[in-house]
Amino acid sequence: MMSFLFYFLLKNPAAYQAAQRQVDEVVGRGPITVDHMSKLPYIEACMRETLRLTPTATAFTMQVRPDSTEEPVLLGGGKYQIHKGQAIIALLPKIHRDPAVYGADAAEFKPERMLDEPFSKLPPNSWKPFGNGMRGCIGRPFAWQEAILATALLLQNFNFRFDDPSYELHIKQTLTIKPGGFFMHATLRDHIDPVHLEQMLHSSTPPDRKTIEKDRRASVGVQGAKKPKKPMTILYGSNAGTCEALAQSLARVASGHGFHAEVEPLDSVVDKVPKDQPVVLICPSYEGQPPDNAAHFVQWLESSEGKKLEGVKYAVFGCGNRKYQRTLTWKLLTGNR
Repeated sequence: MMSFLFYFLLKNPAAYQAAQRQVDEVVGRGPITVDHMSKLPYIEACMRETLRLTPTATAFTMQVRPDSTEEPVLLGGGKYQIHKGQAIIALLPKIHRDPAVYGADAAEFKPERMLDEPFSKLPPNSWKPFGNGMRGCIGRPFAWQEAILATALLLQNFNFRFDDPSYELHIKQTLTIKPGGFFMHATLRDHIDPVHLEQMLHSSTPPDRKTIEKDRRASVGVQGAKKPKKPMTILYGSNAGTCEALAQSLARVASGHGFHAEVEPLDSVVDKVPKDQPVVLICPSYEGQPPDNAAHFVQWLESSEGKKLEGVKYAVFGCGNRKYQRTLTWKLLTGNR
């Protein structure tokens, strides 16, 4: 549902902006609490409309009750005869797009039709994405609250765009359905630094606006400064993106201290680590193994016999668990001064 939801939001910019605006008005920049869950009706409407058009489970099967005394059961004013043991498959994408219920624009994404008041007036059984009767999803309330929370968090902190602006919806089906080949780009909103975002998510405390603004000013340098900036190289190894984000953050702050920092992955400097400027290395290790974009660098470093970094002025930030001592950081600090 989340994948389809963001596809429809990106395809419908007015709906995207309305959903993000509601998060800004209700939650602001602070942590999202349980009290906010019932105050985001437009996001709920977007979720309902997403499940109407693209129900994750596309069908369910029904049969005549075994204890029924009617044989056969007549449906549709006698038009259809259903015998005991005969299956009826309810195809939800068809049911959910019935023009008699949803109008001539039933195939279009329009969250307004799923706001609380019009949603409460829908005919029985015209929206059933969570299954039917005793086979209905037992986890529905939890899943619903989880989806509201995740959507609000994402819209609060990020702006999204299509990876491929020309992407058209392609359905991939396994047990359920999902968008095939759908990718997005995410960028942080309002000059939020990745480190501040992490602090907010883990401490439930919003980042201090004065600190964010101070870092932002530092990233662009002192206004009116005319001195040429000194070169610096910041190298990172990163699989999950944490160390890359730290490297970019350090580069922005370094700008305010008179440095022009180039940020590159570690593998890009094999045989060419600069010796005429400060070099900062930011890297994790995975049980002693380097990230994917630092593997060639580590191999080169291990074969250097401690000579490759002679004359390099460098500092190392090891990002990881202190229990893993003999890692890439250890090699840098002990064997290759």
